[in-house]
Amino acid sequence: MMVDVKVVVLAGGYGTRLRPLTYTKPKAMLPLAGKPVLQSIIESVASEGFNDVVVTTNYFREKIIEYFGDGSDFGVRLDFPEEEKPFGTAGSVKNSEKYLNETFAVIQGDNITEIKFRHILNFHREMGGVATIALLPVERPHQFGIAQLDLDNRILRFKEKPRQEEFFSDLASIGLYILEPEVLDYIPSGVEYDFAKDVFPKLMDSSEKIYGYRASGFWVDIGVPENYMRAVRWVLSKLGGENLVGNAEVNEASIRGPVGIGEGTRIERGAEISGPVVIGDDCLIGRNSRVAANSVLGSSVRIGEGARVADSLIYEETQMGGGSYLNHCIVAEKCKIGSDVKIDEMSIVGAGCEIGNSVRLNEGSRIWPKIKIAANSVVQGFVKH
Repeated sequence: MMVDVKVVVLAGGYGTRLRPLTYTKPKAMLPLAGKPVLQSIIESVASEGFNDVVVTTNYFREKIIEYFGDGSDFGVRLDFPEEEKPFGTAGSVKNSEKYLNETFAVIQGDNITEIKFRHILNFHREMGGVATIALLPVERPHQFGIAQLDLDNRILRFKEKPRQEEFFSDLASIGLYILEPEVLDYIPSGVEYDFAKDVFPKLMDSSEKIYGYRASGFWVDIGVPENYMRAVRWVLSKLGGENLVGNAEVNEASIRGPVGIGEGTRIERGAEISGPVVIGDDCLIGRNSRVAANSVLGSSVRIGEGARVADSLIYEETQMGGGSYLNHCIVAEKCKIGSDVKIDEMSIVGAGCEIGNSVRLNEGSRIWPKIKIAANSVVQGFVKH
């Protein structure tokens, strides 16, 4: 059933905490088990009947528009308001004001969740306020905006990223809102403005009714690498059965659990793949190599003989030499990883890097794009030039 409510997806962020990945892709276009984060969000809201979507963009705007077009391929209508500079969460919605004449929804473009917008919308209409904020209990309230509710779920207090001595609730705002158009009157035009820091306190000072919807279910903000990988693992957990798709060629290899394999991919003799795993189109998984659970390989990836990939993400057109081992890490697009390389947990290799043979990247290391690391090197920390 179609819902006559527009959804605004905030996709203009720089994604600084995900660098070096976001030097070559906007955060909203980072791959999430075979499709961009933003595509997962759009398909999720479309599945609930929200078919009119406004996407706020700034950083790498042209890449987003080129991929999605008018949205018809994804079952929605998309609009991309011009945003001459970053306006913040609320400022970018104000910049989209001409599209928002009735009740509308807002979701951060880095949120992956199973929480249903329909449920929040139904609650919002029942309560009759100008704004409804989805809330989840969290362990670290200092990282969020927190809210205190009365017995009718009206918000009594709201505090953005409180200090420990300021904690009064563990109910955190998770960046999902239902808003009435009059909220836009509280946002100035053409300036950077934030919902949590600026708009919600102003609404409360004006005695407007804001309600908190007590949500439940999976939710994660992919803004940091560990959360990004959590989102990937959650998406992979939804795979069902053994899914060999397309015309993949499997030559005496072992495939266990839910595995998705793209067209034109070849799995060579002795290779072992243990799902949940997604492998893109036109990949080569070499002899006696292993791809373990919670791994995603983009299109045209090459995995050398005897190499191992565990709980890791490899973007498109990357090559990995024989005997190398990737463990809980991310390697961006168009990289060349030599033989006998070991990349440890939570390390990130930027796009277009060349990693020589027998290199060791210690835990948490990050390599900026297009950097060459000489053979036999040991890397600790960030390499930016």
